[in-house]
Amino acid sequence: MTEKPHDDANALLDGIDKTLSDFKTKAYEAKKTYDQSELGRAHRDLTLLGRFWSQFVRSCGWIYLTLIAPVTWRLYRFVRWLFAGYRALWARCVYAKDAYGDPEFSKARGGIMILATIAVCYLVYGAVTVAATLPWYLATVRHDEQLYLSNSQNLSSSQTEGLEVHEVYGCETLPCTEQNTVTFRVRSTWFNELWSILHHGSLFYPGYVAAAVSPVLNRCVITSYGVRRKFLVRSWELYPDLVQVECMPTGGDGGKDSKTIDNKDYR
Repeated sequence: MTEKPHDDANALLDGIDKTLSDFKTKAYEAKKTYDQSELGRAHRDLTLLGRFWSQFVRSCGWIYLTLIAPVTWRLYRFVRWLFAGYRALWARCVYAKDAYGDPEFSKARGGIMILATIAVCYLVYGAVTVAATLPWYLATVRHDEQLYLSNSQNLSSSQTEGLEVHEVYGCETLPCTEQNTVTFRVRSTWFNELWSILHHGSLFYPGYVAAAVSPVLNRCVITSYGVRRKFLVRSWELYPDLVQVECMPTGGDGGKDSKTIDNKDYR
């Protein structure tokens, strides 16, 4: 008689365990059936996609806050400071005193200020371009290099937008093969203009430089700068620049009477 309550408790616990086990089994079967269904697969794919985009966006946010924001914020503050200075300069320059000594806006002064601003921006752009090109020039320049040039082509009307650009073809040794060929660009840039002024006392004329290469095989002495890597030319069009050339056809006389063709002859 004393063991009966204990047996009832055990039976009750066994019933609960069996019910929980049946519930878990049915839940597992239901989940398995759902996962194998089209709706379940779609739900799983959407979950994985949402997780990916969440992680991607958080990673992009880290890149922006860590690498981009410090630079852009400093740039934004510099632009604000520059614009504030320009506004102060504008206020000082565009007002003239009337007959009573009071400041009055002058349209003529405003127009001159705008033209002066455009001119200064143009000169600043040129200075920045020269400053950026100078290290590249110093690291890659080749003076009085001898190689063979055979042809030049004017690209101004086809591959460039209004700028006078010529392409010069040649090779470093004979015979010319696909391994030793080189392609130069002759173009008018801020740096090339300054280089020509310092070396020849005149502006840079790409057409005259390219004209020194006749459409036959020429032995040439050139000055150029830039890296001669075909993958850079193919991927990013980073051609070496040709700034001076002296050519003589390989069958001609290369004696003392030969003359260097450069820009100072056409001032």
